[in-house]
Amino acid sequence: MNCKNSSSNAGLLLAGFFALTVFLCQSCKKPGSLPDSGAQASTVLKPPRIISLAPALTELLYALGLGEQVLAVSNYCQYPPEVNSLPRVGALLDPNLEAILRLQPDYVLLYAKQAALAEQLRRLGLRPLLMPGNKLADIYESIELLGQSFEQQEQAQSLLTNMRQRFARLQSSRPVNISSPGVLLVVWRERGLGTLKNISVAGNDGFYSEMLQAIGAKLLPADMKLEYPSLGPESILLLNPDIIIEIAPELAAKEPAALQNAKDDWRRLPELKAYQNKNIYILTDDFMALPSARCIMAAEKLAETIAQAQAAP
Repeated sequence: MNCKNSSSNAGLLLAGFFALTVFLCQSCKKPGSLPDSGAQASTVLKPPRIISLAPALTELLYALGLGEQVLAVSNYCQYPPEVNSLPRVGALLDPNLEAILRLQPDYVLLYAKQAALAEQLRRLGLRPLLMPGNKLADIYESIELLGQSFEQQEQAQSLLTNMRQRFARLQSSRPVNISSPGVLLVVWRERGLGTLKNISVAGNDGFYSEMLQAIGAKLLPADMKLEYPSLGPESILLLNPDIIIEIAPELAAKEPAALQNAKDDWRRLPELKAYQNKNIYILTDDFMALPSARCIMAAEKLAETIAQAQAAP
C-alpha cells in the first residue's frame, strides 16, 4: 500500500494505531531494559540502514535527522512526506518478513513489547532495535535511546528540551480559577452515518490522558485504566461530558459537509451537555493520532480547543 496523504490512508493509520495498541496491551510486560539498543548501533562504522515498523517511530527517526538512514517503513507511515517514496514492509501486526530480509537492514525498529516478532527477526539474522511504549515518558525515552544508538545526542537533547519547555508553558498557562471540564476524547467510531456505533475513547492510561491532565482537563471516564475502552451511547449519556473531542484525521480531505455529518451523529443523544452547548469538536490534524515527537502539537491543539469551549457563551 502506498502511503499517500489521503483521507483513506489517514483512516488506515488511525485504525492501525489502535489495533496495534490493543495488541500491545495484550502482550508481555515491558522489560526493565531494552535489548538490542544502545552500544550495538554505535559500533556500526557506516551509516546504519534502518527499517521502521511503526509510524510514530518513523517520525522520531526523521525528527532526529536520521531520515537518510531509513531504508523502508511500515504500511501506515505517512509523515514526513519523504516516506512516500520508500518501500513498504507490512506493519507490527503483519510484517512482511521476506521483504524485510531481502532489504538487508542493519536494524529493524519496533516496540519493546513485540517480543515474539523480535525473536522472529533474530532467528532470521536481523537486529531488532526495541523502543518503549506510547506514554509521554516512553516518547522521551525513545528519543534519548535513538540519539544514543545512532550518535544523534545533540539533536535528541534539542528536541527533548523543546518538547519539555512547551509542555511546561501549557501547564503554567492553564486557568486556575475555572473548574476542570469533563472531556470525552473519541479516538475512533463510525462517523457520518447518523448512528453512534463502535465508539473507542481515550482512557486514563495513555498519552492522551497525560496531555489532558497537563492542560487542566478531566478525562472521562475518570476511572478507566484501559488505554482505549469501548463505550456505548448509554455509558456516554451517564458520563454527560462538558466537551466531546473527536480525533478524525481520515476526515481531513473530506468536504465540510462530512465534518458536519459527523457532528450531527450526536443528535441521537440530545440530552448531552456537550451537544446542547455546541461543544463537540472534530480534530482532523494528522499529528493528533500518534505518540510521536509531534505529540506536543497535539497537546497544544487540545488546549486551544478546550479554551475555545470554555470561552463559549
